Amino acid sequence: MTYEELIESVSLIVENDKIYKEGLILVYSLSEINHKQMNEELFYKSNHITDKFIRSEEFEVEIGDILVKFIKKSEG
Repeated sequence: MTYEELIESVSLIVENDKIYKEGLILVYSLSEINHKQMNEELFYKSNHITDKFIRSEEFEVEIGDILVKFIKKSEG
């Protein structure tokens, strides 16, 4: 999953009036590599480029009143 794919997916939900969105939370379980890439990209989109990236096991972003959480896919 890329940042662009995330925005496209959530935008489709936000724009669809038939989807009830109050309290909606999306959870993406990503592979370790994809999780790190998304974590880093979202970090730099909301922080200054000179800020030190701090990796998180779980992180979230709010897009159009929808909370999107990212977790690392469990190995096994």
